Amino acid sequence: MSHTEVPDPEEYEWDFEINGSVGIWFMQGWRGFPDEDLEAASDHYRERGSRNDIEATLAVFGDKTNLPKETQEYMGEEWSKNGRYTGVDKVGFVSDGITAMAVKSQMEIPDAEVEDFSDLETALEWAQS
Repeated sequence: MSHTEVPDPEEYEWDFEINGSVGIWFMQGWRGFPDEDLEAASDHYRERGSRNDIEATLAVFGDKTNLPKETQEYMGEEWSKNGRYTGVDKVGFVSDGITAMAVKSQMEIPDAEVEDFSDLETALEWAQS
């Protein structure tokens, strides 16, 4: 997939919406290591997140999300690159359990604030401040 083509979320087990200037990726249906869905979400995040209407991003994980070590390493590498590419000010991760904290711990995005949250409302308040 070229890096100018934005994947259509309706074709995958994740969803996307915009709330103000915050891009939100809902990863509830995703459960495993880099498969077609995760790669498409990554491409979508990179290309859609770099547009001028998005200043912060949130990834929301469902309670069935499974993050084995290799997935965390993949996300740390690829999603850190994506976060740097988008140029957003804030990158947040949301989950009921430790998933968001585990993903955040793998991120290296020097020019952005990176946080984890247990609920979407608190994450949105942070992202929009």
